[in-house]
Amino acid sequence: MPFPPDDFLSNIFKQQRELANLTKPLANIGNQYTHLYDALNNLQIPAFPELSHLSHIEDILSNSGISQSFFTLQQQIENKLVSLTSLSSELHRLSHTDTFASILASQENLYRIQDQFPHYTDLIELPSARVESVLAAAEAASRLWDTQSLFNELTLSSVSEYQSFVDRQFRTIAHDNDEIAERRLEVTGLSGDLFEAVNASLEIGGALEQNTNFETGKDLPEISTKTNIYGHVNQHIGFVYKNNFTGEIEEDFHKSIPARIVLYGCAITEQIYKINCTSENCGNVPIFKPTAQTMRSCALIPSKIATNELEFNLIIDCLYFLLYEGSGAAKKLVAIVNDSFLQPLWKVKHLRLAARHDIDHGSQSSINKKRKNIRDTYVSLINQPLPIRQGDWQKAQLRIYVEIDLMLQGVIMAMMKNE
Repeated sequence: MPFPPDDFLSNIFKQQRELANLTKPLANIGNQYTHLYDALNNLQIPAFPELSHLSHIEDILSNSGISQSFFTLQQQIENKLVSLTSLSSELHRLSHTDTFASILASQENLYRIQDQFPHYTDLIELPSARVESVLAAAEAASRLWDTQSLFNELTLSSVSEYQSFVDRQFRTIAHDNDEIAERRLEVTGLSGDLFEAVNASLEIGGALEQNTNFETGKDLPEISTKTNIYGHVNQHIGFVYKNNFTGEIEEDFHKSIPARIVLYGCAITEQIYKINCTSENCGNVPIFKPTAQTMRSCALIPSKIATNELEFNLIIDCLYFLLYEGSGAAKKLVAIVNDSFLQPLWKVKHLRLAARHDIDHGSQSSINKKRKNIRDTYVSLINQPLPIRQGDWQKAQLRIYVEIDLMLQGVIMAMMKNE
């Protein structure tokens, strides 16, 4: 099957819109001419096919009671349908999911909403264009890597969340004054950057599992794929929608904890991919061996914003499976850098112990040691022995991401020196 061109998905949506525009006049003139058009098609006159090549075909059509404009319109519609059928078949893999139809419907809704604000949408890259590029990349990835159905599920879930956010933003813009509306459009555009980053991380997860007989993990907890990145970011920077705001929206956007969590989460998955590539380029096996959780972890690490203990523990699960179990209980990492350099990974291990094991099992000295390790880990992250408020969990998540990203950068530098 041929590799799809970069703009094939964009063409689909463009043609959908063109088709919709073409069919508008059909409702007005269709009833008048349809029976005549059908009668013309059903004529059993042997010489009729040759008539279509005569220079005065419009006269023949006119004499038959059919306008040339309608005939041209009908032909355009048929051409578009043929083209749409051909291009839509290129989306065969993604279209197997139940979500796909709603995504296409939502995409049309995005166009409709954007069209209501033509004087604003030139300020940003249109959300619809971002959705098209992400779906096209996902389709290309599914062809290259023969990805699991989970890849499609996570991709479409991400698209659905972003479209829902954009829908809410554009609906709110209708009630904003011009200044606030422009700020909201800027936030929407910056959120689109996060959307593309998250999907790039998911593609990394697909690439890590490419042609690999991954190991199935044991006792893997069920992890929800539902996220709310953009709502969290919007909540954190809600002050930019106030009339007295005078700061820089982009600066405040990227300083927000949810946005930083997304970008550092993406950086972590990118570092993992670089480490594996560096190892394989040196003729060695990958440092991080894919498991059944790899793709889901690569999707959720940059997109799951912890608001409570349960969600934080799910993030720790992802980090644990991806980094600790993936590296053979860290043995492959210890062979590259010394044990003390891997402190962020040991913190993940302590936090997962707190989340998934009974720490009151064993001797009293063992219990005390485990409690101290957990307490000290939280203190190192948020300067208190245990997160309590929603903001505490998010600060802990961000801090562990920052430390892991620095650790992985150091691993790459050590590997480069050892080449």
